[in-house]
Amino acid sequence: MRLEGKVAIVTGAGGAGVGGLGVVYAQGLASEGASVVVSDIDGEAAVRTAEAIAATGARAIGVCCDVTSNDDIDAMVQAADNEFGGIDILVNNAGLARGKWSEALILSADEWMEILAVNTVAPIMCAKACAESMRNRGGGVIVNQSSNGALIDAGAYTVSKLALNGVTKVLADEFSGDNIRVNGIAPGVMTAKLPEEQVQRLLARQTVRRPGQPEDLVGLLVYLCSDESSFMNGQTVVIDGGMARITK
Repeated sequence: MRLEGKVAIVTGAGGAGVGGLGVVYAQGLASEGASVVVSDIDGEAAVRTAEAIAATGARAIGVCCDVTSNDDIDAMVQAADNEFGGIDILVNNAGLARGKWSEALILSADEWMEILAVNTVAPIMCAKACAESMRNRGGGVIVNQSSNGALIDAGAYTVSKLALNGVTKVLADEFSGDNIRVNGIAPGVMTAKLPEEQVQRLLARQTVRRPGQPEDLVGLLVYLCSDESSFMNGQTVVIDGGMARITK
């Protein structure tokens, strides 16, 4: 129970994301003793995830939050303060994934602003909103969800995640006087919901010859959120079965 007594917010944890990473993250933190605020733009999905976690004996609530809305972010933070007394951990998991975001030149200016708003700017706004509560509790931890796509792929998604890696470094510096650490996780493609043909193409690019699963990331997440990583700050860790050794 390495996170006993801690309070965590996980954005994008309603289950709609690829592989259900947010759900697994929320479950993993709860299993280590954290009270969890499950946040998602789909409020009903967030509540369902929270209820499933609570059924295991852990403490969790679900809140509806569009991470591009400052009002929604403030309400999410207030819910954590009201229900659990503060915030120790923020996991910026919400994001727009691949698909139409894989080619930079086909996107309009509005589409570019959309992906950057969710993948790059929203983590900053969420961190900013949680900072006061973390300071009041003596410090905290922020984990940003990046991607190995920032290293090996092309397009708007890559740009947004490369920028997020920069955000991680900048926030680590700016929060250094507040005992708030900021690190990132850059996973590969989780293959649980992909067609078999696509899975085989991905495996051919990895050095670990098995499909990646969301559960492969939980150990790293818990480490980054715990005191075990107290000397680690401003880093983004790639965990992708060895795929990122290939630059293209």
